[in-house]
Amino acid sequence: MEKGRCMIIGRPSYKYPIAVVPPPAEVASLLAAIRKCDCRPFRIVSHEDAAGNVFNCSFFNDEYHMRAWITWLSENALTPQSPFHACMKSAVTDADSLPTADTLLFGSGTTVLTDTRFGEYHVGMAMNFTRQVPLDAEQHAAMCDVAASSEFEHRIAKCMEESNVAYFGRLAMLERSSTEASGGAPSALITALRYGSIDDAKRGTAVVRELMRPELTQWFGNKYDSLLGTTTQVLEL
Repeated sequence: MEKGRCMIIGRPSYKYPIAVVPPPAEVASLLAAIRKCDCRPFRIVSHEDAAGNVFNCSFFNDEYHMRAWITWLSENALTPQSPFHACMKSAVTDADSLPTADTLLFGSGTTVLTDTRFGEYHVGMAMNFTRQVPLDAEQHAAMCDVAASSEFEHRIAKCMEESNVAYFGRLAMLERSSTEASGGAPSALITALRYGSIDDAKRGTAVVRELMRPELTQWFGNKYDSLLGTTTQVLEL
């Protein structure tokens, strides 16, 4: 991730990937509008969770485009009577509970701490996303220092290798900038760990949780939200 780029992770909401070429007929008009939208993401990666529901991870050139995109989607597809509301209702798992701008996201990243991912996205790979909130400002500062260090990444990579886990690095981001966080509650840490398969992801997650137990307990009280999915589609916009 280049400096300044941002990421959003949606919650599992869809019956099938909608960001594909060619798009499903039900959402073709929505995808056509997205391609013309100035604030569209430059990449959308679709993942499928264990229940078969699809969620997207989208990447943006900067925070302005990320926030403008959420507004555009809310006004044009998530709001009743909006131009592409019917498209969204046809694609979501529960048409009676369409996501809103407030409930759409699992998490978002605006500031890159470290990105050690390598290789390209491939269908069948697995991603484990986590969102963790530091206990206080002191733990937030400690987390940022350690989580971004090469030594910390080497510890993770070494234990993955010793456990025979197909691991392809991790992206760690702050949900809000340090400046924003300094004025209120500490910013959440958003991580995205890339694995060769769901089995690798499950075993790798257990390994990381055990390896990092002291840090996770100190920083977050060992509380976290996690979202695991298999990569099904990669769309460049």
